[in-house]
Amino acid sequence: MRKLLHWSLVNPRWVVVGLALALVSCAPRDGGAPTGELAERPDVVLIVLDTFRPDHLGFNGYNRSTAPFLEALMERSAVFTRAFSTSSWTAPATSSLFTGLYPMRHGVTEGFLAHRRRSAALEDLIGEKMSLNRLPEDVETLAELLQNYGYATFGVATNINIGHEIGFDRGFGRFAKMIETPAVDVVSKISEWREQMLSARPYFLYLHFNDVHKPYETRAPWYLEGDGDEAGVAAYNSEIGYLDSVIAKLFDDYGWDRETLLVVVSDHGEEFGEHGQYGHRFSLYDELVRVLFVISGNDVGIPAGVIRTPVSLIDVMPTIVELVGVEPPDGRDGHSVAELLVGRSLLDSSSAVSTSTGNARALQRRTLFAHRMNRRPREAREDHLWTAIRMPWKLVMPPQGHPRLYHLGEDPEELTDVSEEHVDVAAGLAAELLAFQSTARRQGENIEVEIDEDTLKTLESLGYVE
Repeated sequence: MRKLLHWSLVNPRWVVVGLALALVSCAPRDGGAPTGELAERPDVVLIVLDTFRPDHLGFNGYNRSTAPFLEALMERSAVFTRAFSTSSWTAPATSSLFTGLYPMRHGVTEGFLAHRRRSAALEDLIGEKMSLNRLPEDVETLAELLQNYGYATFGVATNINIGHEIGFDRGFGRFAKMIETPAVDVVSKISEWREQMLSARPYFLYLHFNDVHKPYETRAPWYLEGDGDEAGVAAYNSEIGYLDSVIAKLFDDYGWDRETLLVVVSDHGEEFGEHGQYGHRFSLYDELVRVLFVISGNDVGIPAGVIRTPVSLIDVMPTIVELVGVEPPDGRDGHSVAELLVGRSLLDSSSAVSTSTGNARALQRRTLFAHRMNRRPREAREDHLWTAIRMPWKLVMPPQGHPRLYHLGEDPEELTDVSEEHVDVAAGLAAELLAFQSTARRQGENIEVEIDEDTLKTLESLGYVE
């Protein structure tokens, strides 16, 4: 009941509907137009921008506007400026997004990655078996949860990791995996579903765009030669501009400014020479784990503003389901941030403010974690990199060597290890991390996928071959 009441508080005109939904069981819909309380729920659109760095937006202080539409949207949306991923790898991070669990708890700790022996040619990988983690069947995903509450569900993904192999198609009535497909082709795919999607409202639409991922194209007219000091930055920024233009068209064509809860996030960032690395390798610095998190829906009660409370991708799923009046499942690591939005929009409601304030303080005090695994089959070992974040502190725990501590407020580029100057802080975060590790390990479900020539070419172009 409390969860549904908070959903109603976000938009007062839904108070009666929220109370009704608290008392009425919503069985899965088997087709046809929605009726009654179900029809009052907003459509939900979740857009994931793969490899997207939020600090490359003018809204966040970048030296130019790379994404005019998205930046304008952020001006009228709730923007979380301290949002963190759970990994620097797509499969674990997106699994956290869909389940509200950390990687070690949902079991997906890596995705498609082909390993070759030092003496072997790349072509020798063809025909070999690749072992993949898979989302456990007993963990209900965001799509499954919304589908069970009557949403018509649609998904399009263009990253090789996001598909049936790992279990991302679960809960979708329509799902398309379009590897290495530009954003404009995603628009074409959605148009095939348009009539069904708009007539089956409310709908949940998940779009996972891979355009900002390597290999970057120089997209005209957004490409500006010399934009950025490091190789690839200008092309990367041009991909942002191109993707922004496609999202703007989708927004207008489908009327996402009306009766729609729109959430835009990134799964992880990208390195351009920071800390001596490029791409998204074995690292958890902020250029990789700081992500975009925007919630838009002014006409459904989402107020605009910048929210500096630290949040994580594990919070996306519980937030979405609470905002649409669905009870979040128990046992998840993430927490809904919906009450933060309620507190901002209903300052005249003492009960809402006190609840929201308490939630904000709890979120501010909690420690967030991120993990990256590197399998080394030649050495028959796994390396694990961890980080623990409790603002303004961030502890990085490497596989070997001593932990490093950074003060993100004074040292946002994470250049100076202050663990020796702040021994108590480092020890406290290390203890929290060890306690989390002791309870977080879950044996993931595994499947084997044979590497064919097309898969190998895709993995090579994306940098997923070691």
